[in-house]
Parts: sequence; structure tokens; C-alpha cells
Amino acid sequence: MFDVPTFRNRALDRRSFLRGAGALVALPWLDAMQPALGALAPAPRRALFVFAPNGKKMDEWTPAAAGKLGALPFLLEPLAPLQRRVTVFSGLAIDGGRAHGDGPGDHARAASSFLTCAHPRKTGGADLQAGVSIDQVLAARLGAATAFPSLELGMERGAQAGICDSGYSCAYSNNVSWRTPTTPAGKEHEPRAVFARLFGDPEQALDAAAAQAQRQHTKSVLDAVRADANALRGALGGGDRAKLDDYLTAVRELERRLQRADSETPPAPAASPELLAARSLPERLAAMYELLALAFAADRTRIATFMLGNAGSNRSYPFVGVPDGHHEVSHHGRKPEKLAAIRAINRFHVEQFATFLQRLAGQRDGDGDLLANTLVLYGSGISDGDRHNHDDLPVLLCGEGGGRHRPGAHVRLAKATPMANLYLAVLHAFGGDEPRFGDSTGPLALR
Repeated sequence: MFDVPTFRNRALDRRSFLRGAGALVALPWLDAMQPALGALAPAPRRALFVFAPNGKKMDEWTPAAAGKLGALPFLLEPLAPLQRRVTVFSGLAIDGGRAHGDGPGDHARAASSFLTCAHPRKTGGADLQAGVSIDQVLAARLGAATAFPSLELGMERGAQAGICDSGYSCAYSNNVSWRTPTTPAGKEHEPRAVFARLFGDPEQALDAAAAQAQRQHTKSVLDAVRADANALRGALGGGDRAKLDDYLTAVRELERRLQRADSETPPAPAASPELLAARSLPERLAAMYELLALAFAADRTRIATFMLGNAGSNRSYPFVGVPDGHHEVSHHGRKPEKLAAIRAINRFHVEQFATFLQRLAGQRDGDGDLLANTLVLYGSGISDGDRHNHDDLPVLLCGEGGGRHRPGAHVRLAKATPMANLYLAVLHAFGGDEPRFGDSTGPLALR
């Protein structure tokens, strides 16, 4: 339980948390965590890598001119309020995504090479071979400081066996994070399960039946930690009390959102599981982004990956007027109706991403905000879904990374500049001194 007298005699530990029956809620940054006469410790740096499947409509993605960002193209317009904190890269390529004599399978290669920049072995069996992904290199360096060395999230279930793309194992299509060249880091696709991981007490692990009984008893993790929260609130200054209340309100609102989703019944007549999943996508996507924001705010992890869909995802988007599958319409053949569908899906994804960036920008972290201390990369391993090309990729780098990135520009690079050059720069921004990553030829300048 929280020790008020001890806290009043010294600064609040950055790793403090509220604890109750089966629940543990880590705290966000508070002024009370700063020593009274000492210098403010720098906030930790974080990194998130977001993978979008099936490429983009590049003529409405790419800014017209290089240099300082001005008017944004249609697909990037939702980022306008934060465009000074966004870099758009053109010209990046992932050679590992190309066939190299292996024939079809561009989607599987697009995902497995996205963060590894390695060409995967074409196999449908257990003899997988890709590369170690950038997030796992960072997690090996930074992960010991947090409860979770890294978080791997996604919007679709990810089978690790079987064949999903032209002779390539499903493990390639369904993962972007690889702990070793032969071992992908499986992702979690259910927001409720992610919430339980972040706010459940690992010292009181419960089986499924016990967890359900506990939810019925407490109704909320905040109910479980109420005594600790009240004790801490009484010992804080007014500003910190407001910050704590805002943070706990965000946790409660997310929990209520997940509880509502748990209690919803299928509409009549009964719809297919695929249609139900499509209808719930906006709410689930918003919940996943909020979970990432809370995980960073409470320093539960500093490294994360998020797949908006598996490689070659054929999910439909009826809520933006696209009842057909994403992969199906990405093979547009320049047909106007399919290009319009791709445009709508792309815009939806950027709108949700922009809302997430605004959430990070609004969360205080040290002497700045979460976005100032984070590097968020958003991109795809394919440029045009119809061509299946792995060059001139759509890539954004957002946030300042604790001062290591100076955003606000469209950086037009030489044709086929290795994506690994950007990842090498990210590694160096986090204190690494690696001479190479993947097929890099040198780090890009981030400042």
C-alpha cells in the first residue's frame, strides 16, 4: 500500500504505483517525482513502430515539394495540427521485401522485412529465417527498465503456422517484431487482454475463472486501488492532484469502453463474425491507441509495435463506405471505384493515427509531453498495393525523441535509400553506436 508519511519526507519514486486486489496501476509523471533541490531527471525516450498493410494511394500521400511542410496532401491532412512535429520521408526502400528469385509473396515479405530489413527464407514450415527487428534491438537495450521490455499489438489475430502467402509461412505475414532471426514476437490483438496485462497485478496472477469473479466483485481496477489512490491524492499538491485525476479518469473511461464492448450483443439478424469485427474496428482501434498512450505515460514499456492489419489484410471498412476487402481493392488496376476505396481506408487510418499523436502531445511527461520524448514511426512495407513495390515507401517519423529528431519537413531522399539507414539513425538516437543495421549504408540525419 502507498506510504504517505514516507512520501512526505522525500520525492515520490518514479516507479510508484497504486495496488489493490489483483490490480496494479502505475503512475504518470507528477511534479512530486522531482527532488526538491535536485535537477529534474530527463524523461525516458520511447519508440513506437506502426505498420499499415497494403500500401497507400501515393499520389495523395506525398507532399508536392521537399523541405518545410506546407499544405499537406489529402491523406496527410489530419496531421495538419501537428505537422511541425512530423517528418515525411520519400525515397526509402526495403530490398529485403523484393523477390530475389523467390517469386510471389510480396505481402509476407513486406511485413517480415518491415522492421528487420532482412529477406525472409521462403518456407511454410518451422525453418523460419528473417532478422532481428529494430524494436527488439531497442528492447534489449532499454527493456530492463520497465515491466514490459516491449509490447507487440495488432488489430488481427496472428497464426504462427500454415501458409498465408504464396508458400510463405503465416508467421511472416502476421508479425513485424522478431526477437531472433528465427523467432517472431507474437502480438496481442484483444484490447481487453492488453488492459489486463497493463493493469493486472503480476504478483496475483489469476486463472480465467478467478479473473472473471474478480471483475464481478470489483467492477474496475480503480475500485481495487481506491484506498491507495485516496491516500496519494491527499498527499499531493493541487496541480498533481489534477494530473492524477485526469490520468485515472482516462484509465476508467477506457475500462468502461472495454466493458461496454464485452456486454454488447450481436445485432439481429445475426451477422457474420467478419462483419461484426469490421463494425467494431473503430472502437477497438481507438482502444488500442489509448492503451499504448497509457503504457507510455505510466512507463510500463518504452518500446512497442502495432500492426493495423496483417500483411495482405482483406478486412472490410463499411463504416467509411468500403464493404469490400482492403487487399481486394488495393489491386485497383486504376479503376476509379477501387482507388476511391483505398483513399477512404488510407484516410481513416491517418485520422486515427493523428488522434493518437494529439493524445501523446496532450500528456505531460517530465518537462515536456509524451510526443516530445517519443519517436513514432508509421509506414508500410509496400508503396502501391497494385504494383507490390518495395521502394518509395510511405513513411512518417513523428515526435522529437527527447530532442534527437527535428521534425517538420518532407525529406526527399535519393531513390532506393535503404530503410535501414533510418533505423540506424533511430538506434543512434537511443544511445547506440552500431555501425550497421540490416543493409544500411549509413545513418540518416534526424536533426
